[in-house]
Amino acid sequence: MRIQNNIESLNAYRNLNTTNRALSRSLERLSSGYRINRAADDAAGLAISEKMRSQIRGLNQAVRNAQDGISLIQTAEGALNESHSILQAMRELANQSANDTYTAEDRAAIQQDIDQLTTEITRIGVTTEFNSENLLDGSYSGKMHIGANEGQNMDISIGDMRAETLGIASAEGFAHEITVEVDANASTDASDLAIADGENTYDVVQLDSVTTVGTIDANYALTDASGEYVAYSADGESYTLLTAAQENLGDGTLAEASGTGDGIDAIAFGNAVTSGQVVIDTDFASNAISATATANIQLADGAELSSGTYSVVGSEHNLIEGTNLGLVDGSGNMVGTSADGETFVSFEDSGQDLFVIGTSANALEAGDEITVTGDGGIDVSSRTAANDALTVLDNAIEQVSSQRSMLGALQNRLEHTITNLEVASENLTAAESRIRDVDMAAEMMEFTKNQILTQAGTAMLAQANMAPQAVLQLLG
Repeated sequence: MRIQNNIESLNAYRNLNTTNRALSRSLERLSSGYRINRAADDAAGLAISEKMRSQIRGLNQAVRNAQDGISLIQTAEGALNESHSILQAMRELANQSANDTYTAEDRAAIQQDIDQLTTEITRIGVTTEFNSENLLDGSYSGKMHIGANEGQNMDISIGDMRAETLGIASAEGFAHEITVEVDANASTDASDLAIADGENTYDVVQLDSVTTVGTIDANYALTDASGEYVAYSADGESYTLLTAAQENLGDGTLAEASGTGDGIDAIAFGNAVTSGQVVIDTDFASNAISATATANIQLADGAELSSGTYSVVGSEHNLIEGTNLGLVDGSGNMVGTSADGETFVSFEDSGQDLFVIGTSANALEAGDEITVTGDGGIDVSSRTAANDALTVLDNAIEQVSSQRSMLGALQNRLEHTITNLEVASENLTAAESRIRDVDMAAEMMEFTKNQILTQAGTAMLAQANMAPQAVLQLLG
């Protein structure tokens, strides 16, 4: 028997310490709810669960991102709903004006209503925002991050829903005609002309029907500031003065000419001028006359140019191969190019014609300027114009419908995305929980066992400590 080292006591003490540590871990797990409270509890499990936590939090944020995307779409779609209502109201007004039971004054009132509604559509397109970002002016193109990892995006792009793009613009929008200055030659004997002395502007009009004047089948005419006819033309190149004896021309009454100019060529253009204006500067004192003309040229189908003045530039600019001229806007941005100065093609889309001037007699050169005019808007001032407006409005309604349909499809997609993300997050959370969280029932069993072992270990340590006292009997 030995008293220096109580092996039984040491053994009981070691076991008691082990039980106490196990009891302490059980208490920590039961109080925190986690099986892993530090890396030492399960090093591999900790690394795996932290990676899962990143995915779970990413998925949860992706759900919120998708919900924000739905809110953005609903904002845009709600604004377009009102644009749709406005377009339907405009179409109803155009339909009303297309009926010949209304006077010019009635149609003027309808036109005012149309113009205000058009302006409101543009205002909606300009001012509709989500978190300070414009949605309906064509500038919004973004990505919704709808996943937990890099690159898991969904593209959202909303078209330009302003009145200009819908083809119903008011005067501030895209134009439909281009005004080009044309060189003009005129009679040198001003005293023979039945045209007022000084500088005067005349409109070039196309007659409703071909009218024979003398030996000429007139298709075009010049009208003065009062709207009275002063000259006629078959081809738009050579305009002949009218006389008092010629009383009718197409759809109007002739102005009485003050001269004897029947058959006198008033103006001979280098190229046909069939629309626009002519400025004639007559000086009777010197028997001199000069003239310039402007011709309105329709933009090509599908082409768009904002109203304003454009400059023709030459090879000093960076032009597309095969072109000699460029067309730049007031800000210096290239909008079109040309090889011959006659046909101009969109700079952004080389396959899209902008406009065609005509023949080489009027080909534009570097340094020339053109003016883009016309409002391209909805005109209901006559039965014919109102009837044509119905087609324009149908196209605008179709564009808005297409955009709303696209937004609705995106919203449905995002709603399905949210459901998918929530399911993925739920399942991944369950997996992470099995690694990281404590099973309270099992841990309570472990805690109870360790409690009992602690009590037993303490009792046995007391008994082991009493064992050396038996040596005293030997010393008795």
